[in-house]
Amino acid sequence: MPRADRSLGSGRRARRRSALKAGTALIALLAATVALLAMAGVPEDEESLVHMRLDPLEQSRGRVDAPVTMVEFTDYQCPYCRRFQAQTWPLLKHRYIDTGKMRFIVRDFPLEFHSSAKPAAEAAHCAGEQGRFWPMHEALLRSDMKLDEASLAGEARALGLDLGHFRACVVQAKYAGAIERNAEEASALGVRGTPTFIVGRATAGSLDGERFSGALPYEDFAAVIDRLLAAQ
Repeated sequence: MPRADRSLGSGRRARRRSALKAGTALIALLAATVALLAMAGVPEDEESLVHMRLDPLEQSRGRVDAPVTMVEFTDYQCPYCRRFQAQTWPLLKHRYIDTGKMRFIVRDFPLEFHSSAKPAAEAAHCAGEQGRFWPMHEALLRSDMKLDEASLAGEARALGLDLGHFRACVVQAKYAGAIERNAEEASALGVRGTPTFIVGRATAGSLDGERFSGALPYEDFAAVIDRLLAAQ
């Protein structure tokens, strides 16, 4: 190839490499921006505004008629769910739930790669049959809690449950259908990981709110909740 042709070909290749690098950098910048928005508790786009139905019989804390409702989709094997439970939940409970300003609902979203998540969700529901859902829920999310069969039984014993009834309920996977329905609805709402939260106003058995992903700091949740309370 003549020298001039070789120089032209090299120039074209250099321009293609430059364009490819620029495109890669732009994609990385967009991904980082979305991640930062999620970490800041800011909805990424209009798709973060969701409408979901509520079940009057589902597990909840706080006043049913509270002006703000928060739904958490959780996985008991998720370290970020445990971080939320340890760091943020006590503050939210004290300031908003115990004061009647917010209702808190928890729903199952066991991730496929967490093998212990579904049995743990079963354990929470089975404890609920004996009126101990919330103590079991909180125990399952302790940072040192193991989710093997022996540990679940040990926690049931510590909570004073009828062990025979509890074990039979877990082994039979009595709540598998309900857990699967929760997971399917979560996916339909755009939930991709845990913890994910829907925060908004509930009316006539449904919730209109914003979707937030991740174990966000208490201050981020407080800003959203205070905004909703101020607008009521």
